[in-house]
Amino acid sequence: MTQQGAPRDAPVPLDRGAQNAAREPASPGPVDRTSGGGPAAAQDGAGGEATGGGATVGDAAGGGGAVGDAAAPRVRTHRVGGYTVVELHGEIDIAGVGSVGPALDAATAGDGPAVIVDLRPTVFFDCSGLGLLCRAHRRVRERGGRMRLVCDDALILRTLRAGRMLDVLHPVATLDEALREEEG
Repeated sequence: MTQQGAPRDAPVPLDRGAQNAAREPASPGPVDRTSGGGPAAAQDGAGGEATGGGATVGDAAGGGGAVGDAAAPRVRTHRVGGYTVVELHGEIDIAGVGSVGPALDAATAGDGPAVIVDLRPTVFFDCSGLGLLCRAHRRVRERGGRMRLVCDDALILRTLRAGRMLDVLHPVATLDEALREEEG
C-alpha cells in the first residue's frame, strides 16, 4: 500500500494498532479475534466459544500475555437465557472495529435477534465504536429483535451522550439488570 504521490518504496505510516503490534512482542497465549462468519455460529455451552460458521471467539481470560494485551480489541460471545451476549474487550476504535465488528454482525443476523452488548471490559471507546453500536441497533430493529447495552464507564457513557445514542440504547450497569429489565 502506498500513498498517492509517494514513491513505491517509501515507508507507509502505520496506524496506532499496527504501531502497538510492531512494538510489542507476540503473545504466546490464545488470541480472541473474530475471523468473520455468519449467523450459523453455534455455542458449545461449556467454554463459551462460538463454533461453526467461521465466527471464532474465545474466552477473554487467556494465558499470560504481555501487558499491552488488555488494549487489543477482541470479542467474547456466550449465551445467557435467550440472549447472545457480546462482550467487547480492549480498545474499540477505528483500528479495533474491524476485528470485533464481524462477531457483532453475526449476533445481530437472522430473524428476531436477542443481543446484549457488554462494554464493561472495554478500555477505550470512540466514535468508531459508536458507529458499530448504531449499525448493530439498526440491524436488530430491522429484524424485529431486541438489543440491550451494558455499560458502567463514565467516559463511554459520555461518548454515547455526545452521539445522541444514550436515550436510544438505554444502557444499564450490569448484565443482571439488562436481563431483569427485559422480563419486566
